[in-house]
Amino acid sequence: MSKKNKIYWSLGVTEKETRALLTDENSKFKWLRSQRNRRVLVILNLVGIVLVSLGSYYPVLKTNFNLNTETEILIFSITAIFVISLTLGAYSFLRVAVRGIADAPDELLDERQIQVRNSSFRYAYLAMGYIVLGLLLLMFFGPELQMFQPEGNDGSYLAIATMFAFAGAPSMILAWRERDI
Repeated sequence: MSKKNKIYWSLGVTEKETRALLTDENSKFKWLRSQRNRRVLVILNLVGIVLVSLGSYYPVLKTNFNLNTETEILIFSITAIFVISLTLGAYSFLRVAVRGIADAPDELLDERQIQVRNSSFRYAYLAMGYIVLGLLLLMFFGPELQMFQPEGNDGSYLAIATMFAFAGAPSMILAWRERDI
């Protein structure tokens, strides 16, 4: 192993970090690697992404629940912290559970891992095509959204949830499909 820790800027990983994930048999994370637990992490990540996207419709939800100002701020703050923590935590654990294969460069993976990663990317981007289609339908037929609005339905939460989904989709597909990682 080289003494230098090469940084793969386009993938956002380092050689040392990737090698540690690929070869780590740390018992602390062993519970994450079973297929059942990986699927639970995928579901938690998806729930978090959906809840983040619902932030775009918070003004509509607020009026439907008849919340006053103090209660509204408290509920929004607690919910936002919980949802962001859930989404980022589930993605972080998911990345460890799949040993970072979805984010690793070709030169650090063997042939089987490259093939598994590439097929996961293919299915992830096919799934994202359907998600984008669903978002377009929601934009046309759902409540009106505008970007970065202090009042009304703010579409920026939907954009953030879409970015979370694009970033996590390859790891989610990999975690769901593979038996042994």
